Amino acid sequence: MKPADIIAIINLLNVPRIGPQRVRKLVSAFPEVPEIFSLTIQQLCTAEGIGLENAESISGYKDFDYGKREFAKAEKLGVSIISFWDETYPFLLKKIFDPPVLLYTKGRDLSHKEDGIAVVGTRAVTSYGRSVTKVLVKELVTKGLTIVSGLARGVDTVAHQTTVKNKGRTIAVLGSGLDRIYPPENRKLASEIEERGTLVTEFAFGTKPDAGNFPMRNRIISGLSHGTVVIEAGNRSGAILTALNAVDQNREVFAVPGRIYDKQSQGCLRLIRNGAVPVGKAGQIIKQLGNRLFKPLSPIQQTIELDLTPEQSRVVKHLSHDPIHVDDLALKTELDITKLLTILLELELTGIVQQLSGKQFVLAR
Repeated sequence: MKPADIIAIINLLNVPRIGPQRVRKLVSAFPEVPEIFSLTIQQLCTAEGIGLENAESISGYKDFDYGKREFAKAEKLGVSIISFWDETYPFLLKKIFDPPVLLYTKGRDLSHKEDGIAVVGTRAVTSYGRSVTKVLVKELVTKGLTIVSGLARGVDTVAHQTTVKNKGRTIAVLGSGLDRIYPPENRKLASEIEERGTLVTEFAFGTKPDAGNFPMRNRIISGLSHGTVVIEAGNRSGAILTALNAVDQNREVFAVPGRIYDKQSQGCLRLIRNGAVPVGKAGQIIKQLGNRLFKPLSPIQQTIELDLTPEQSRVVKHLSHDPIHVDDLALKTELDITKLLTILLELELTGIVQQLSGKQFVLAR
């Protein structure tokens, strides 16, 4: 769309009680967008969904400088504003119920067809959740998939950081304006994301990260993605809302199983009971998505990592295809049991180690 069209849409969204759905119907009825404000109340009422009160609000709108100021600020900050009608508007997002009319983006341009996977979870991430996130995200990035998340504390942050570290592409969807990065400690991460990925929001400049914004943000996270992976989530976690959005959008939902008594696992376990696909490896996600990807991929072939840490190497040295109890392994490796269990989990997630019943471990291959 032309700048004049974008400015007009910004102003339409600023009209009280109009919103994205009515804006889409107005633009559909009156393609010459800047002229909408010049239409009579009677003409406006011919558009679907526009009642007398709406028409009067549009007709009485006076703050036309608002749209100009918003557009000028975007240019100053290096922010692109794309509309629902632009060719670069994400294909997957356009398919959801009530997609954003405008997207403010900073960093690399969005692609019309992009294979995104949402990775979300609790803000109070545990060492288990952190390890799972790092392994899954690294594998997905290696296969060229885009990681979509919400820049929140916890799992979101780990997902973005892991993608950046592995030189992959990530999309961070904000629940605030692009000039109000939240949480503030992620400002540096946001700058790093801009280099190879994209910051995205539907909220105008100056919008604070109010609680009511995040459910709206969550529908964009799932909407940009073929599927949503939930890694650790309590029963009332926002990540569960993202997963429910994915269900409504007819997208896949994946959940990482956790221990049945852990508070952070309750949401994931509930999702699995209700039909979410339990996963522990990226190959399982890719296999489930199959040919729905724009660039179909073969499932990841699991291989033993060669770049083990010294402590991981020490543990692997004392493992074989014969089961060994964790207590005996602790004696052989001279590692604290808590530290050893963390290392074993890391090795299990990479496909090197398999846990058997009774806290016994073997080499997986």
